[in-house]
Amino acid sequence: MMNFTRLRYFCDAVRLRSFSQAAEENYISQTAISQQVAKLEEELQVTLLDRSKLPIKLTKMGKVVYHRSQIILEQYDVLKGEIVQMKQTDKVVTVAYPNGAVEAVEQLVLPKIKSIKNLELFLVKSDLNDIQDKLLNKTVDLAVTFDSEITDTEQLEILVLSQGNYDVVVGEGHPWYNSNTIQPDQLINEKVIYVGNRHNTNSFIKMKDHSKADNVPLNITATVADIDTALLLVQLNKGITFMPDYKNLANEYKNLHRVKIENSEHKYKVCLAWRRENHNPGLKRIVELFK
Repeated sequence: MMNFTRLRYFCDAVRLRSFSQAAEENYISQTAISQQVAKLEEELQVTLLDRSKLPIKLTKMGKVVYHRSQIILEQYDVLKGEIVQMKQTDKVVTVAYPNGAVEAVEQLVLPKIKSIKNLELFLVKSDLNDIQDKLLNKTVDLAVTFDSEITDTEQLEILVLSQGNYDVVVGEGHPWYNSNTIQPDQLINEKVIYVGNRHNTNSFIKMKDHSKADNVPLNITATVADIDTALLLVQLNKGITFMPDYKNLANEYKNLHRVKIENSEHKYKVCLAWRRENHNPGLKRIVELFK
């Protein structure tokens, strides 16, 4: 039987690229994290990490397991969130967030919410395109997401936490590799790798609207599920991708370069979103704190 805690320790270590940081985040020893990952490798009968290199680096099989583990853990979190909802009390607030908003949760949300006494948060990592549905079907109380995902403004309310611009990320062989800025019209005919599970999502439509406002249609040649896959394709000179300016490039992407788009409508807003008819007292305390 799969040990979900062991799987989460493995994903945390990979995400943070450090056993010690994963241990600190989970309030256990570094040795315990290392042992749990080793047991996971034994259970799956594969080597997941190349221990000869620092920071942590995945093996080819490890990359597959990491990607699938994130999906498994997300679904497990959704299940637990639904259970929490059924046992809902005024001391529990279930919060959904997409992978692209991890930094926003850590930097903008958690530090403030921790000041609220007698309140328990249950965090659920979700597909960006499913955030609104989770709010509407009452799976979660609150979401930290992008404003592009919230279209049902009759049932849902939003509060903007931060806003900024999208940069483009290019590979070492790209003509912009040594540039700091470009103008929107330079995006014409560039091969764009879009991060999203599918076309015609709210985010996709919003991006097309931004392109229309810039009067520069985008040439989207690939659609991928996550930013890591997009960056891998950029490294292979398969195109360029967009990344919000608050998100840092990981150390493993040293041969990539980000370029600011000046005078562009390619912008984002990170917001809190919730159902207007949600009367959870804990949710109301959070909203009042941010207002």
